[in-house]
Amino acid sequence: MAYIIDEVPCIEYGRRRNLSMLVKNNEIESINSNYKRYSFPRMNISPFIMSPVHVMADLDLPDFLEFTHFKAYFTTEFIKRGCTTLVTSFSVDYLSQFAVNLNRRRTSLLSSPIDYCLVLRCKAGLLSPELIRLLKRNKIPAVFIELSMAEDLEKIAWGWIKQALYGYPLIFCPLISSEIDKRDRTKLVKAWQEILRNEGIPHIDSPISSKKPLPLQFLKKIGIYPLKGNFRVGGEISYNLYKSPASEIVDDCQSFLYDNHMLILTVNKGKVLMSNGKCFFQPGIGEELVIKTPGYLT
Repeated sequence: MAYIIDEVPCIEYGRRRNLSMLVKNNEIESINSNYKRYSFPRMNISPFIMSPVHVMADLDLPDFLEFTHFKAYFTTEFIKRGCTTLVTSFSVDYLSQFAVNLNRRRTSLLSSPIDYCLVLRCKAGLLSPELIRLLKRNKIPAVFIELSMAEDLEKIAWGWIKQALYGYPLIFCPLISSEIDKRDRTKLVKAWQEILRNEGIPHIDSPISSKKPLPLQFLKKIGIYPLKGNFRVGGEISYNLYKSPASEIVDDCQSFLYDNHMLILTVNKGKVLMSNGKCFFQPGIGEELVIKTPGYLT
């Protein structure tokens, strides 16, 4: 089946443009300014505003005891917010737990209705070349390091860590407790930035927000972009549709895109996932996103 999405206002990470796409077999065959000479059926959604589907993080995903809880959580926290890819973590206190805890998290997501990318969450003291080799071997593209003080960073043998990253430059991300006051938090983030920048370690500068669309720079560094969260030739046809503001064209593009009340449709890989608040929950269609090369576009 082939059709054309014709002249739709589109917002991608703050950039606004009119977009036309030729879609075949639920993939984007081509992207152009118009397809006037083509005779394929046309889908006119110009009264709305389109965006790529969102990628969000939830590093505190619960251990669900019942499927009803699992379904309600994914529906409310992700699907109704236009999210079709989740970044979530497994954690370890000892290296010997790595394989068991990774498999446990994978098993817990077998019924996921959206795609997911697994990352590691651990304390700073666990970082070692051996851990990095485990992450590389299992294609885990990021490690979130739990920090409480700058001294945690100074004890790490960053030179050995950097050498172990060769061939798979996974990204380091800070995870700072909300219990730390603002002044100490600012000091800790500054120390994080200085140390990792000086050591030449791939990293993000600041903690990410939970259950909100992840910024483009993070998606590029972890390697999710351009696989997800954009429109590209050869890519899947996945998008969100929002009500277009009646008064004027929005210049501050991102300001309204994450408002649940304005999101009216989510299409994931060519199938409707949410329409006017009604979700079509399909357990098990989500797949693990395996990142072959983190930071390819950075």
